[in-house]
Amino acid sequence: MEQLIDALLDWIGDHSQYDTANLPHPIVLQLTPQELTREYYTGVAHLMPDDGVDERVNALYAATDGPYGTIYLLSAETYTDVEHFDDPMDNPLWREVLLHELVHHVQWQSGAADAWLCPAQGETEAYALGGRYLKDQAADDPMPNRNFWGMVYSRC
Repeated sequence: MEQLIDALLDWIGDHSQYDTANLPHPIVLQLTPQELTREYYTGVAHLMPDDGVDERVNALYAATDGPYGTIYLLSAETYTDVEHFDDPMDNPLWREVLLHELVHHVQWQSGAADAWLCPAQGETEAYALGGRYLKDQAADDPMPNRNFWGMVYSRC
């Protein structure tokens, strides 16, 4: 996982204005859909879906969990077409989700997030870089309206 994080941070550094050299790694935890939903709804459990799974949640970055933040994401084994990869973490769709959360990590570690009105302001950039990553990997983007959703999710 450490080599993958290094490679994705390098990619972010090469495709953005951020200097990602020597950034500390966040903790990365791969969770089941139930575990990720519980993490997402921490503090507001009364809003959690009755079945315990929110299928809209793929990952989240918690800047204050752990010494350098924590990324919570669905386990690579839960992704469709996982059988096509020797290692489920080779799936570019899963890697794009990790990359998206690493963009948030870079935003927080670099201090860019300090100037935001709310944490959501980093979404536009994270969605855009994720789309670029999938294009670089020659992978189909499951989110054809990526720019639209990036703008929607970035509103405070």
